[in-house]
Amino acid sequence: MCGDHSRQSCGGALAVLSPPLRRSRFMPPAMAGRLTFHDCGQGGSVATHVTFTPNENSSSNSLAGLDSCVVGIHETGDLTKSAIISPFLYKFTMAQGRPMSQNDRQERSIEVPLSHPMKIEVGGDGIIGRRVTIWSQHASDPIAEGVIGYN
Repeated sequence: MCGDHSRQSCGGALAVLSPPLRRSRFMPPAMAGRLTFHDCGQGGSVATHVTFTPNENSSSNSLAGLDSCVVGIHETGDLTKSAIISPFLYKFTMAQGRPMSQNDRQERSIEVPLSHPMKIEVGGDGIIGRRVTIWSQHASDPIAEGVIGYN
């Protein structure tokens, strides 16, 4: 791996989220972190849950307001198009999320059960290689985006 950071693979799929490439002046604060698609440790190839963990050093590293956010998984992984015109394959809300603690610290992530299981594979209706965006229900532009890859 490049850089100083290393971590073990946990299976499932992972999207590293950062502020959108295209930003307007009237956007809410951007968000950065990780979305992990998993099956709660069962080792399968279908995600039943998603966990959002904000970056430690992000300016908005709190979970506050995340329950009013919507996650969109787009049909392609193209980050050059505006997210507004990029069609969705899947969409779900973070409202059913349950805060989780890590290593006896504060609640640092939120886990959401998916109403529709998602295949962790490339092509077809799989989620690998697709663009993912997080939208505040109070904004017209996404607050974070990334591309889903294998974890």
